[in-house]
Amino acid sequence: MKACHFLLLLFVCTDIIFGTKDTEDEETRKRILDQLTKTRTVLLDDYHLVTRQVATDVYMFRSYRTVSVVFYPVMRDVTDARFTFQSEELHLNNIGSCEPQEVIINLKHGSYPAVNPDGYDFPKDFYDPGKREPIYTLELLSDGRNKTYSIENPKPGNWYALIYIKWEDPRTQKVEQQGLVANCQTILYSDLQVKRNEDIELMDCYNGLTEINYADLPALFKCMSVDRVDPIALNISIVNTSVGDNELFFRVQALSIPTVEENIIYCAFNPRANNFQTITFIPHPNAWHYIHIGPIDGNTSSIADCESYYLRTDIDELVNHTVVDFMRDDKGRFFTFDYGVPTTDIQDTTSLINITSSEIKTFRFKINQFLDIGGSLSIAASLLMSVKYYMGFKREAEKETLLAFTEDNQFFKVVLCVDIGHPSIPLESGHCRYNDRVSPALFVLNSTDSDSIYDKTFIPFPDSGTWYITVRLFCDQSVCPCRTAANNTKYYVDAEGRKDIDDSVLGTNETRLGTSECNATVVLTVSSTSCVSGKCSNHGNCLVNTFGALMMSFCSCVSGYGSWDCSDSSRMDSRAYMLLSVLLLTLSNILFFFSIYVATIRLYYTEAMMYAFTMIFSTFYHACDAPSQVAYCIIRGNILQFGDFYCGLMSFWVTLLAMSIINERIRSSLQLIGAIVIALLTTWNMHSFVSFLLPVAVGISIVFSSWYLDYRKHRSLKYPRSYFFKHMPIGLILVTVGLVSYGFLQTEQNYKIVHSLWHMIIALSVGFLLPDVKRANDVNPFLPSSGYYKMPFSSIFRRSPAPIAND
Repeated sequence: MKACHFLLLLFVCTDIIFGTKDTEDEETRKRILDQLTKTRTVLLDDYHLVTRQVATDVYMFRSYRTVSVVFYPVMRDVTDARFTFQSEELHLNNIGSCEPQEVIINLKHGSYPAVNPDGYDFPKDFYDPGKREPIYTLELLSDGRNKTYSIENPKPGNWYALIYIKWEDPRTQKVEQQGLVANCQTILYSDLQVKRNEDIELMDCYNGLTEINYADLPALFKCMSVDRVDPIALNISIVNTSVGDNELFFRVQALSIPTVEENIIYCAFNPRANNFQTITFIPHPNAWHYIHIGPIDGNTSSIADCESYYLRTDIDELVNHTVVDFMRDDKGRFFTFDYGVPTTDIQDTTSLINITSSEIKTFRFKINQFLDIGGSLSIAASLLMSVKYYMGFKREAEKETLLAFTEDNQFFKVVLCVDIGHPSIPLESGHCRYNDRVSPALFVLNSTDSDSIYDKTFIPFPDSGTWYITVRLFCDQSVCPCRTAANNTKYYVDAEGRKDIDDSVLGTNETRLGTSECNATVVLTVSSTSCVSGKCSNHGNCLVNTFGALMMSFCSCVSGYGSWDCSDSSRMDSRAYMLLSVLLLTLSNILFFFSIYVATIRLYYTEAMMYAFTMIFSTFYHACDAPSQVAYCIIRGNILQFGDFYCGLMSFWVTLLAMSIINERIRSSLQLIGAIVIALLTTWNMHSFVSFLLPVAVGISIVFSSWYLDYRKHRSLKYPRSYFFKHMPIGLILVTVGLVSYGFLQTEQNYKIVHSLWHMIIALSVGFLLPDVKRANDVNPFLPSSGYYKMPFSSIFRRSPAPIAND
């Protein structure tokens, strides 16, 4: 009957636990909705509410697996985008309190922000983030207070917010046990309001603006360009110039309304001196352009004169400028596709581009929003040289000075520019020019430099839109001063001033004329993959994270590696340190031999087997859970983990039953019931403190109830006084120290030490908690009784004597 009562009690407690888990999601949802009723969107005058995100879960940054992404659509003609954020903490249990967290929000147009919140550097072959669209960063506390962020004249399209709790080094964080600390969840409310300019006048980009009344300024116009890279010569005429004395500014910007900082052209002119202006600029093909004209207050000396845009020397360079659309070659996997010159060869993923020095070639391709922005775009280019070049290319002089060789003394370089929305003009200096803006080129390939005939870059989370790659060839019209071989067929790079090269081989220092016309072949590869080339070096796994309809690939690093592609080992422990940690966690289980020995000599054979299984599973689980450099797994890690937690809980259960005063039939029944219930609890949540607390609490109740009933019945203690006043207190002190260390003192940095001490303390405590009552009272509890080793092994399998029937 008692067994039935205990069985009923265990099942009732288990039902309560699992019932709580079943309703947890619904209660959390209600709690979120109740808390968010305090939030009210304040709609400003002349603003339009575009989108709202009610409850976005926010987690501490560990990798891109733990970030949250929200996108905000912005329409055209917007003068102000006002983002509102409010973060707060949800307290999901009644333990402790929730401290406000520092929430970081990265905002970017066109694609997900590519950031490294954990402080790692981008790999060296990654595209410079400073050359891409700017990332706006906002910080706020999860204290329920609103915070707004405004962006003036934002670009239309999708804006993406990357949201996470500020990164903290996990090595310094405490290992918190579920059920012992406050269960807090950070949530974020956000909305977007925009203000549009409804007074924008439509115009024709190619007919210009005539008879603009000075009294009507400032004025804003917009027009659509055609799908060409040809420059636009915009004619402007101002009338009624006597109304004002100020000079006028002229600003043009593609896609969005121009500002002082963001524009294609920004110049000034005096309409009284010349009320007719012709301003030439290179537009974005097939895009809206906004033109802002108005009076200037103050000094105009720092602003360019619009007269300088009448005859453009850089426009003449576009006479022989061709644009070729790349063909897309999809591979049927996430973010995996190639772009190249249209071809019917399904095996070819590269493009051979023949180019002469008298032309500019532009190649364009499209990155689709949502579908393509979650991978990494790779652009690689190289010069296709002759066989003789490569034969000489490998030759070396002393001190790693390289010998390069080309035919006919023809030396050249190729400049490649990459842009989004428009092409740039490659310059011989290795820069790219687009109207007034000059920036470094993507690649400069030089035939005279062995290190520069090939280059490659990765662009993580490429921006959606039309991309342009412009290629231009420049010839060396004069080569040297340098030293060459006597027959003028060999060119020594950086050989000037060398004293260790035979003068009979090298000629004198003289300038050799090059050529003004040349041609070359460029090998160009444009491809996209998940992560970096579809992998994460050799130290991580390439995974995909989803946020509703949004997806991104990322690297989940292992073994202490970090950075975008898991190639940074700067924070990784040494192999000796990792091996020492594994040895501590595994060899500390040796003390379970003491528990097995004590249980065996005291005739607790079931308990001894349970301690043996605990030792085995704990040892092999920690050996498998180690960094991959030193890990050893005999079976799958999740199986070993289950065995470690399950056998650990069962050891507590059988030890408490051994301490109780119950007959063997009830004890064996409770051991079986506990095995089933503990298996369910471990499967439900092995990390929860409830999974540990429930069997231990029931076991302690059984122990004290049985002791009380036995004492009430016999009016004396069954166990010797030495157990109650000597051995058991020592065991309880050891268990208490172990539990405190396990629950409150562990951090990622001291885990291997504290957890190893936990193994040893718990193993030692068993020797003091198991009562020695199955043997004579005068036997030393830590030594086997006399005659213990004389028991024949065959008696284990001997048939028990049959009971004698009563007549």
